[in-house]
Amino acid sequence: MKHLLIAGIVVSSVSMAGAAAAQNVTILGGGVKGQPYQFAVGISKILKEKAGINATPQSAKGMVAQARILAKGQAQFAWGLGGPIGAWAYKGQRRFEKEGPKKNLRAVLSYPFGMFQWLALADSGIKSLKDLKGKRVSVGSAASTTQTFARFFLPAHGLKKGDYKELTPGFSGGFGSLRDKAVDAHLTMGLPPMSAVQELVALKKVRLVDMDASAVKAVVRDYGPGLTPAKIAAGTYGKNQVNSDAVNTVFIYFGFSTSADVPADVVYKVTKTLFENLKEFHGTAKAAKNVTLKAACGGLSFPLHEGAKRYFKEIGKADCG
Repeated sequence: MKHLLIAGIVVSSVSMAGAAAAQNVTILGGGVKGQPYQFAVGISKILKEKAGINATPQSAKGMVAQARILAKGQAQFAWGLGGPIGAWAYKGQRRFEKEGPKKNLRAVLSYPFGMFQWLALADSGIKSLKDLKGKRVSVGSAASTTQTFARFFLPAHGLKKGDYKELTPGFSGGFGSLRDKAVDAHLTMGLPPMSAVQELVALKKVRLVDMDASAVKAVVRDYGPGLTPAKIAAGTYGKNQVNSDAVNTVFIYFGFSTSADVPADVVYKVTKTLFENLKEFHGTAKAAKNVTLKAACGGLSFPLHEGAKRYFKEIGKADCG
């Protein structure tokens, strides 16, 4: 009887420790000035206040890095990971071919994120991506979504490796490098008008660099899912944006992702808390309004987590089955 009592206490202690550990989660974003990181900060605050979950936001360098971190169990959630890069990670394709598929990745939701935006100073003479031959090109962080897609966009315009110098100063560093003329062009992404671009345009005359419509169509065709052709209007960033016409670009879908190793009860609680406090979450960043219940399951890159599926079933959202 004594042995049974001791065993019961041990099992109970282990269970309680596991439950406590499950309520401590790390939520990945991107660069600290980027929208996914702002989402991570916002949802972490909501989870602490509304659900008693000790959530910690953490910066990661992009979706490629996020996929690796999640798959290894070094974080529990990631804002951003989804779209085409999420699909490649799950299937072990393209940038993930050598390391193999990450079949433990799971979706919480998907959302339309924003547009790729190529930037150059107005006096650089750069108007098209073809003009980047021989130039210094910032593609954000290493292993980021912008670096990945820069390596698709530039070849689609006839530029091969060695035709330009690729630099990876990071999200914020890319803007500073362009401002200081340490690079000739910088690729960023988000919903225009982006605050980081507005800060640059307040100091410098800037051109959004155009992409050929045929190149955009080729990238969308070859590197989807989660991509659509788009345009950014002239004047989006005010009088210091010198474009006279709209520029061609690509719109990309992102996701809020987790792994199969995160308990269903935790994912259910996170999903439920997010959607029950969506108005507050929408105040965390301009692009947060793109996160909606209607669009939540429209562009998933890998299977829904059982915890998220349970919540969507509970509220009668049939397209998330």
